[in-house]
Amino acid sequence: MNDERNGMTLDARWPGRFPGVGERRLEDVPLSNWFRRAASYSAASYSPSTTGAMTKECDVCRVALPEAARFCFICGRALATGGADGVSGADDAWVTALQSRLVQALDGRYGVRSVLGVGGMGVVFLADDVEHDRAVAIKVLRPDLPADANGVARFRREAEIAASLEHPGIIPIHEVGSEQGLHYFVMGYVTGQSLEALLARRSAEGRPLPVAAVVRILRDAAETLGYAHERGVVHRDVKPANMMLDAEGRLLLTDFGISKMAVASRGATTVAKLTETGTVLGTPHYLAPEQALSRTVDGRADQYALGIVGFEMLTGRVPFDDETPHGIIHLHVNERPPRVTALREDVPEHLADAIARALLKAPSHRFARMRDFARAVDGRAAVSARRWRAVRRGVGILLLLAALAVGAWAARRAGISWRAVGSLLGS
Repeated sequence: MNDERNGMTLDARWPGRFPGVGERRLEDVPLSNWFRRAASYSAASYSPSTTGAMTKECDVCRVALPEAARFCFICGRALATGGADGVSGADDAWVTALQSRLVQALDGRYGVRSVLGVGGMGVVFLADDVEHDRAVAIKVLRPDLPADANGVARFRREAEIAASLEHPGIIPIHEVGSEQGLHYFVMGYVTGQSLEALLARRSAEGRPLPVAAVVRILRDAAETLGYAHERGVVHRDVKPANMMLDAEGRLLLTDFGISKMAVASRGATTVAKLTETGTVLGTPHYLAPEQALSRTVDGRADQYALGIVGFEMLTGRVPFDDETPHGIIHLHVNERPPRVTALREDVPEHLADAIARALLKAPSHRFARMRDFARAVDGRAAVSARRWRAVRRGVGILLLLAALAVGAWAARRAGISWRAVGSLLGS
């Protein structure tokens, strides 16, 4: 099978650079539905002459789409309609209607102020918590999406999983509810910006993030994800858009909508129904190879995604990019990413080493735990290794001296002089 897009041909046989893939054909690998659909589109599918000007972009696939498109034809995700908050022009009528419905459903408990953003699955409103006198964000499941029990379950699961995690690096969930046909949850409001917005601004200014800032963000994210992993939660959609920086620069993770609970006590049957559907969930640019291949996913998939984020923060680009999800995932599975020091010379070797290890294809070759990745990023692992080498050298010298002292003592007891020992050795 060949994928002809933009005049290029992509051989469907993949070299066995990912353990277990070998020479299997693309159609034999359990990939996602959108992955398969992406392979079927020809260059004409992307031609402005046949589909209109490509002025939109899917926030999941990063595929260019015509202005008239309401859904991504790769992943099927509903598209925001433009503007800083994802709403513009006449298309914001449904959002205004949704806001009115929400006000009625909340019955005065929250004062809804404005729209913060429109995503593929929900609309987020800024509101005032009347009882607790605080600003909150209310995420409401989009009513314009097709009625789907799994979609509602996934939306509620996002809130339930996030609510079960109490950590300063995770945006807290205050309430989960369903009123008058609306499904919503109330979470803490972060005054700040997403890492995605920060990177976009720095890129436009031609100023990459300082190395110290990258280290802090990676370390904090790794420690927060490590906390979640220890409680059986794998995020599975780590990316700059889901990483918030508050006014003080603290990092907070959000959007646990496709998280996976790895503990049976959380209800293995429910999790299986939501995650084992043959569809890969995640964002292609940040998708671990095992996640793309529908294999068992654990915390090391989050580590891979965080490695991609680190690469992007340091270099201003992701290591793997292509015009379709098919092409991006092919690169994730088969190609070795460039070393960050080849693109930015002031990156310390220990940081480049940590990111390179996090981006290894086989999960078993990455760091065993997020705390190990955090230590390596911070340089503590490198310092510890240097100290351990120094200790070993010191111990070796002490053992040598001790051996010489014991030898001298034994020789003296035996009545052998050092001159006799020397003559014996010389002979």
